[in-house]
Amino acid sequence: MTTPSPLTVAEWRAFLSDYNARHINSDEVREAIEDHRQVISKKRLEAGWAGAEPAGEEAIVAAEERLGVRLPLSYRNFLQVSDGWEDIGSVDLFQVRDIGWFADLDADLIKAWSDSDSFVDQLAMLKRCLLIGDDDGGSGCYWLLHADGVGENGEWTAYVWWPGDGDDPEPYHDFAAMVREAVHS
Repeated sequence: MTTPSPLTVAEWRAFLSDYNARHINSDEVREAIEDHRQVISKKRLEAGWAGAEPAGEEAIVAAEERLGVRLPLSYRNFLQVSDGWEDIGSVDLFQVRDIGWFADLDADLIKAWSDSDSFVDQLAMLKRCLLIGDDDGGSGCYWLLHADGVGENGEWTAYVWWPGDGDDPEPYHDFAAMVREAVHS
């Protein structure tokens, strides 16, 4: 049976608490630390929470005003539980103040791809995606929310993308489905 995606603040709180309890003390995290790959900061390990303090409504609204869009509900509710997250699905989710349009945050990469035949089919979509997380200097994974991929429920299509693999971005119905898949895979 598939675990339902968290949507409300209470569902996110329960989901993230469960995931955190399993992950923060996992063999994977311990091995990474032993190999000098600090996937979760010492500060957050000591606190026992891989997330951050919740983002306030003012911070979320400020980001929406800066970006010119209203964020999808599942992502807004996630931010109200944790303003970012370290090491979820091989990425770190940004704090709300750090999210932005992929084309702005990685303008040099978009320019390079625009000047080549690489990712021609994805460029228009990528320019309308918010970059909400990456693998922080790893092998190049991005977590994206597509502003033009809005479903009837107001949720945006979410993508996990490893451009170095040459694959197309992998779509998910919404942010919550992408997170659920990442923590259960």
